[in-house]
Amino acid sequence: MSPHKKYSVAVTSSFTAEHWHDKTLSEAAHTHNFKYEVYLSGPLNEEGYLVDFRALEECLNALSKSLEGKQLNDILPNPTTENLACWLFYEVKKTYPQITKVTVREKENYFAAYEED
Repeated sequence: MSPHKKYSVAVTSSFTAEHWHDKTLSEAAHTHNFKYEVYLSGPLNEEGYLVDFRALEECLNALSKSLEGKQLNDILPNPTTENLACWLFYEVKKTYPQITKVTVREKENYFAAYEED
């Protein structure tokens, strides 16, 4: 277990919210059961772990609770799954700067990811 190696961990969460698209996509208001994964990367701490899974899960649960049952158009100007992934990324980054990626699923086989270069 080398402290100089880069490790990654991920935690998932979910929420149900509504959105609509009135431009090119032109979809009426509809609901999704969004599922998302947050990935963190970096070296291990002196105890041999990157992050406390429970603390990260609490952060994501609070974020999910704030979105549960909401109208995403009130939060994001263009609430696409791609933009939601970006928004979640920067919300989590406020607490976890070692975040590297967020993947959001609006359906089992439809997902978008956001990661910084």
